[in-house]
Amino acid sequence: MTKSRIASCNELNSAREGYEMLQLKQLKSETVEPGCKFPDNFTGKWINTANYNSKVLINSTHIYELSQPDQGAAEPLYFVCKESRDRRYMVAKLGVGGCQVDYICYDFTIRHHNIIRWRAGRAFPRKDFRSVCAWSAFDNEAHWRYNTYLSANPYAIECPIRGKYQFTQDGESRLTTRIGPTARPWDPEETCSIWESSLQICSDDPNTIKIDVERCYSLDYRARPTQFKYDVVDYNLQCIGFWQEDTIGFLVTYDKEDAFSKYRCWVYQRQSYGTLFISRSARSACGNHQRPWSNSSFDGASVRLTLVENERKHDNCPMNFDSGKNPWKEHLFLNYLNSVPTLCVSLGVFILSLVLSINS
Repeated sequence: MTKSRIASCNELNSAREGYEMLQLKQLKSETVEPGCKFPDNFTGKWINTANYNSKVLINSTHIYELSQPDQGAAEPLYFVCKESRDRRYMVAKLGVGGCQVDYICYDFTIRHHNIIRWRAGRAFPRKDFRSVCAWSAFDNEAHWRYNTYLSANPYAIECPIRGKYQFTQDGESRLTTRIGPTARPWDPEETCSIWESSLQICSDDPNTIKIDVERCYSLDYRARPTQFKYDVVDYNLQCIGFWQEDTIGFLVTYDKEDAFSKYRCWVYQRQSYGTLFISRSARSACGNHQRPWSNSSFDGASVRLTLVENERKHDNCPMNFDSGKNPWKEHLFLNYLNSVPTLCVSLGVFILSLVLSINS
């Protein structure tokens, strides 16, 4: 901060430009001893999508968050676990820049995939669990939703949507061809008469959503798909988590090539057997008013895709849909590909089946 020579602020240009600049440093900090522990699977590095993708580090008793606002210096925050009951945790909030200790209640859901969902209540100056963690202390507006911590090192999971679709898009930030077909002239033997959009999640790679904004629709004389020489997939989105909230499905994808945000939140819903609406967020978190048909930044969305099933006879890309109602469920798929039944069983289901067979 800066100070003027006289009782006027006209000669002060900014916090760093003035007659005399003062630098304030912390003189006192309070130490708070932990009184409870967070779940073991919360430990690790996370991204807080509710606070400009700030970095979060969680251990058994503390949460350290380095806030990164659009303007101003980074602000480190410390949260110490003091008391817990069921899924509510009362924490002591320690700010490096001040001496006061506030008490906040966190409502955590059980971790699933790469996601921890949470919401925080109001800050209280007294350490009283009945007051701090009362349900009335949380935001109970009509359109509230859980915030999310996303793993800083996510692993890919099976996507809740499978199949091959053709899509139309509408919104303020539409998907564009990243690489696109090679500029003409092409090989004279390579011709294409029909162009189409493609979104597919098939059994050979169920963890990745492959989007091609413009691809050549080409078949051979047996009606089998052929690879066009100049076709390249534009988007390879890894699914890292999904769930259902307010009867609407939510999906989080990770794309290391996305220059704006590597994490994206999608809201999806089935409209009919072969038609889906899916809306992409403008940032890493979905907006509170975002719905599957949203396509405006007013709702927190950037683009909406209308998916229509487009699987052909020899595509070998069967359709499947998971609403996200139970994201902890182990899936068992029985796929028939090329008239040969293939059983895809998760490791947990296989071990359970093996134990039951031995005991019997």
